[in-house]
Parts: sequence; C-alpha cells; structure tokens
Amino acid sequence: MRWALRHGIVPSEPYQARLSRAKYGWLTARCYPHADRELIQIIADCFIWFFIADDLFVDRVDTVTRATLPNLTAILDVIDFNRLTDAPTFGETALLDVCQRLRARLDPEHFERFTHGLRMWASVAGLQIVCQLMHEPLPLRPYESIRRYIGGMIPSLALSDATNAGKVSADEYHRLDVQRLIHHTTNVVCWSNDIQSVALEVRQPGQFRNMVILHAAQGHTLQEGIDYTAHRVQEELDAFQQEASQLEPIASKELRGFISGMRDWMHGYNEWVNVDTQRYSSSYLEQDTNDNDVLLAAR
Repeated sequence: MRWALRHGIVPSEPYQARLSRAKYGWLTARCYPHADRELIQIIADCFIWFFIADDLFVDRVDTVTRATLPNLTAILDVIDFNRLTDAPTFGETALLDVCQRLRARLDPEHFERFTHGLRMWASVAGLQIVCQLMHEPLPLRPYESIRRYIGGMIPSLALSDATNAGKVSADEYHRLDVQRLIHHTTNVVCWSNDIQSVALEVRQPGQFRNMVILHAAQGHTLQEGIDYTAHRVQEELDAFQQEASQLEPIASKELRGFISGMRDWMHGYNEWVNVDTQRYSSSYLEQDTNDNDVLLAAR
C-alpha cells in the first residue's frame, strides 16, 4: 500500500479503504509461499497495480472515457520500450518501476514470458469491451478464450518458477504439455472466481463476463449456473492432476518446482478468498454498497 501511495495510483481515500479490505498482499503471500523477500515485494506491488488498473480501465465498460485506450496502450509502450511516454498516464510510472525491478531479477527470455501475459491482458481487454458493448450474452467458447487472458493469470504464473526451484528452460516451458498445465491452472482460478464474484456481478445488469451468469442466460437458474461452473472447475483440476502426474517423473527440478508453483496458486487463491479478503464476501457488499460510486469517482 505504501508503494501504491508513493506512485500516486490510489485515487481516493474511499478507494484506499476498498484496497485495504481486499488484502492483495495476502494473495501474493499465499500464491508464492517460497519467494524471497525482494521478489515477493515486487510481485505484491505488481498485483496492487494490476487490480487498480483492471478496476479503472477494464472491468466496467460503461465508464470508458477518452483516457481508456491511452491508458491501455501506455502499458504496451512501457513493456516494449522500458521508458515512460512524454506525458505519462495514470499508473505508468508504477508499472515501469515493477518492470525495471523484474528485469534486474530475470533474464530477457524469462521477463518476456511475464510481459507476454501483460500484453495479452491489455489487448484482450479490448475484446472484452467489445463484448460488453454488444449488450447480449457471449457464447461460452469465446468467453473462455477471453477469460483465459483477462484474469491476469498468464503473467502471474510466469513468475511461479522464479519463486520455487528457478527458471524453467525455454525448451520445457514452451512445450505443449506444460502450456496445457498453465491453461488448466488458469481455468481453475478464473472459473472459481466466477462463482465467488457472482454476487457482485449480478448487481451489474448487462455485464456478461462470468461463466455462471452466461450459463444462466441460456435458460438455466443461477444455481444451475453455479453447479455447471463448479463441475467445469473440477474437470480442470482432475485434468491438471492427471497430466502433472505423468509429467513430473521426467521433469527437471525446475519444472517440478514450476508445477508445484501452479498448485500453490490454485490452493493459495482459494485460501485468500476463504480466509483473507473481503472482496467477495457479504460483509464487503455491505461495507461497499456505493462501490460503483467509488469507482466512478476514481475514474
């Protein structure tokens, strides 16, 4: 929080209170339990930047402004050029600070895995905005493609080997079976989040970015949407376990550490939801009844 305040990315006191209740630092600690102090601080700073940027530029299309696209394209420019634009946008200096600290810790190919995920997130944000402007439910298949990148899991998992047994070689990391494990992990976390956030998102009419709500929009009840999504999560968990058990005996020490890091993420995320954060709880809803007003004022 001190880092976010120093970089000027906490737009108001009510929004700061919202960040405090969410406890994003706890999410970092649970998902990277073996990281050293320096690296986990970088990741924690990155996370709070990401959640703020997601709230302000991506999450609600009804508040798109002239600044939305410059804010998103500035992310690409920071990643590509390692410098600020002539007139830095909101959060740009904070992202540059994170990237420069990560560049000092990771080799160029390793850093590129992280920035690839961020590029995809900023780019796919445009697809999500287009979908929301259509004002009709999205078919599940394209939704799953968008959700895979808009949840921020790809850049997050790209750091899981660095926090465990060290960098997975490029030859191993880019193997199709390893990429499948990344996608299973991403789906488990993102679709679990769809269940956990549905109480918030049903309060936002016309927002079809949640598997539970999309399934319900096909003529099912909300409970059937929850059950369907939970079943899909379980299928992804089972597939991960089966495929990981086949890969681990022949994997390098670094790849085994990476697989453990993916398990840390699936477990840690759910522990954060169940134990730490108020982001998806009934008490959070009660404390933040003016949530949309807080975000509108921030924007």
